[in-house]
Amino acid sequence: MTKPSRGIFALAGALALSACTVFPIPEAPRLMELAPPAEREVFDTPRPAALRVDTPLASDPLDSTRVLVKPTPYEFQALPGARWRDSIPVVLRDYLIQEFRQSGGFTSVMTDTSPATAGLTLVTELTGFHAETHADGTTVVIHLHTELMENRSRKSLCVLDQREEALAASAKLDDLMSAFSRAASALSTDITRWSRDCLADA
Repeated sequence: MTKPSRGIFALAGALALSACTVFPIPEAPRLMELAPPAEREVFDTPRPAALRVDTPLASDPLDSTRVLVKPTPYEFQALPGARWRDSIPVVLRDYLIQEFRQSGGFTSVMTDTSPATAGLTLVTELTGFHAETHADGTTVVIHLHTELMENRSRKSLCVLDQREEALAASAKLDDLMSAFSRAASALSTDITRWSRDCLADA
């Protein structure tokens, strides 16, 4: 090997080492989840019906894994260094299913990916799952439009437009997660009670 060739290889090695220094591997984002409620409403007798919970319909940026903040009414921003464990609609769907099951409100509760037959479907549209920053603090907002549908007739039995807000202790990630979890807990409690009352009135 000639001396110029050795010099070229040495230069290439030095550049590779410097590149590792200049461009470090970024840290993986934190994967976030909604915390289970501290307490939940449990019903003595379930409604004799099988309920399918559809994944909420949502458009971008809500149909993503980003932790969203609205510093102004017309702007979304993604919180750096963190994301939801799955898309926001899936995270909320899984939470609702878990709370429906734990409450004992229905004989059976299943996801929309289940091949089993259900008599009812909870159809939802998600239009808010974000934090809003104001001069007096940060508030988490979850806004869900919900319909309870009878599957055989495709008839909409009841309609609910629910908006839950929870004040965060600060704009820090852990405080936002606590507020998201409280808002989701209040939302799921209201929807579970509402869906049972809907069948009682039907």
